[in-house]
Amino acid sequence: MEATTEVEENAVVLRVTGEVDSYTAPLLHEHMAAAFKKAASAGLAVVLDMSGVSFLASSGLSVLVEYHLRGAEKGTPLRVVAPAGSVLRALRATTLTELLELYSSVSEALRRSR
Repeated sequence: MEATTEVEENAVVLRVTGEVDSYTAPLLHEHMAAAFKKAASAGLAVVLDMSGVSFLASSGLSVLVEYHLRGAEKGTPLRVVAPAGSVLRALRATTLTELLELYSSVSEALRRSR
């Protein structure tokens, strides 16, 4: 798994590629913590771009739920970009599509962040 972070418009965009499994979920957790810290200090949302993720295990789903709840509690929204593929299937199978804010593209998520 690889991740990059940058500020775009009114959000901190965290782009993740590769597989998120029990081995790489702690790394995702670290990147999410840094993105949320940066976003909270500037009053921004976090856009998590998972369009480059080829596999998402339950350990990765747990990280998403944790940061969704933290963000809701602290006023830092999490917007997840999952246009298709294994990530969207995993979110649907676990009904997390009802909890998380999902978008089909980063540009769509950024429009929501304004």
